[in-house]
Amino acid sequence: MTISRQTALAGPGDPVAGACQVGSVAGSGPAAHAAAGRGAAGDAAHGPRIVFFTGGTALKSLSHALTGRTHNSVHLVTPFDSGGSTAVLRRYIRMPAVGDLRNRLLALADPAVATPPLVALCDLRLADAGAYDTLMQRLYALASERDPAWRGIDPLVADVLRLHLRWFLEFAPPGFDPHGACLGNLLLAGGYLRHGGGLGPVLHLFTRLLRVRGTVAPIVDDDLHLAAELVDGTVLLGQHRITGKGAPGITAPVRRLFLTRTRPDGDGQGEDGGPNGQNGQNGQTGPVWQVWQDGAGGEERHGAEGGNSAPPVEARVPVSGVAARHIAEADLICFPMGSFYTSVLANLLPEGVGRAVAGAPCPKVYVPNSGTDPEQLGLSVADCAAVLLAALRRDAGADVPAARLLNTVVVDGGNGVYPGGIDHEGLRAQGVDVLDAPVVRALPGGGAQPVTMAGRHDADAVADLLTGLARPQ
Repeated sequence: MTISRQTALAGPGDPVAGACQVGSVAGSGPAAHAAAGRGAAGDAAHGPRIVFFTGGTALKSLSHALTGRTHNSVHLVTPFDSGGSTAVLRRYIRMPAVGDLRNRLLALADPAVATPPLVALCDLRLADAGAYDTLMQRLYALASERDPAWRGIDPLVADVLRLHLRWFLEFAPPGFDPHGACLGNLLLAGGYLRHGGGLGPVLHLFTRLLRVRGTVAPIVDDDLHLAAELVDGTVLLGQHRITGKGAPGITAPVRRLFLTRTRPDGDGQGEDGGPNGQNGQNGQTGPVWQVWQDGAGGEERHGAEGGNSAPPVEARVPVSGVAARHIAEADLICFPMGSFYTSVLANLLPEGVGRAVAGAPCPKVYVPNSGTDPEQLGLSVADCAAVLLAALRRDAGADVPAARLLNTVVVDGGNGVYPGGIDHEGLRAQGVDVLDAPVVRALPGGGAQPVTMAGRHDADAVADLLTGLARPQ
């Protein structure tokens, strides 16, 4: 079936208000749903405000578990991803990355709304290969209610989602490369474009639409990227280059992580003159990342793999006002499991985060990874705690005691797997308490087999522990 651009964009007037009322009908709000395994939803509606510095998918299971205990968890997410289809979207639309925000919204959403068909739709990706016109035609088809992808989704919710896709098709810059594009990301981008930039309005709407049982917000609402200086002098530009997703990853420990406005994709313009600027997989133009190294003898030698010839410049940007307010009002602040540098530490880089954490009168808890995190390269738990404290003190002040920044580290001495060790003495020397608790699932064979981060922590045990440690203000 052929659908023209005009037909695709000529949708209903404004179904947003009606769709958001789906969540307010009798018996369908948060208080009407039984909690998953613990307490009533009425208790969860008044549960503690636990703030997570997070990113990626490491907290998906924990997010599900939390919704049965509190509907007030706050997930401050890193919007710095630079790999895959996200890189393409960010090159054409100078905006924060939204993939991790999308994943967390769905993880916290009411399953009565976020049904399997809706989740599948938001996760739908266009083909990595194929003609530009064919893929764009597919997007226009998806903007029509006649497309079978909308079957099984509440009609009012579907109307709002299609409206956001039509906004994307209307406002996106010409020549957008659809190869490998994630539909859920395009929906959020449509709201971003419709409101003139800024993720606040579209995140607020999707939170209501999906009856999200918590709060999801970016740590900054700005178009920024991550860069890392390694101890061997190498500087890597782009989150995907640091975390090793779609790129080799780090080969030496990280000396410094920082934010930059320098783009991993050069000037972001197509080079082959085609309609989508395609040059390589997913239409990524030119180099996806660059590397610079210090030369021998102390002189600086810049060597870029194409594109930029000078190292990225650090950008000093403030934490968003929304994120700062949530930190100040927290009943507990958690530095959780996940990619240590690109998911956790990256959230601490904006100015004001350290001061906000220091000023919050609540417990501050670090739950380190159990298993292998390629970003840590053998760092002990105490080493990671020291990195967190140093990052927070850069903003809060060098003399701020650990008790105001990070007072408890949760480990599992029985089942936990910490490749660099725990180093209890090192933690105590920093003024950090160690809480040994059964928060990691036992591995078959006594833990002798290789493991990764995914699935290692017991989500229910971690959720119980954090809600128990929270101190309501």
